[in-house]
Amino acid sequence: MEQMKRRHQKSVSYFFLRSKDVHIENDSAVITFFARLTREIFLGREEKPKVETVWVKIDEVPLDRASPKEKAMPNCMQRYEIPQNVFYHLYQMSKSCPKELFYVSPYSRHFTREDFIT
Repeated sequence: MEQMKRRHQKSVSYFFLRSKDVHIENDSAVITFFARLTREIFLGREEKPKVETVWVKIDEVPLDRASPKEKAMPNCMQRYEIPQNVFYHLYQMSKSCPKELFYVSPYSRHFTREDFIT
């Protein structure tokens, strides 16, 4: 009986994703920054979670106007599985200073990184 209840229980995972990529647009180098906060809700029997995007931000900066900090960041996508309290803290931060989330490396339970080919 206890196992049956567990199978039907809902579980939620929280994620923060950020990326930076440099590409050529109209003969000029441009840096694209991307950040997103999502919740993945698992509903018992379902194999795939329901993904809810809570916040997302995209920004482009011409390479010749980028700060040294922006240029030095790796060209990659980073995905962090974060605790609920960190998720809500980042969400609050997104309301007052959203661009700062491009540079944050939050406390996480699990982290993956995929480098972009340059």
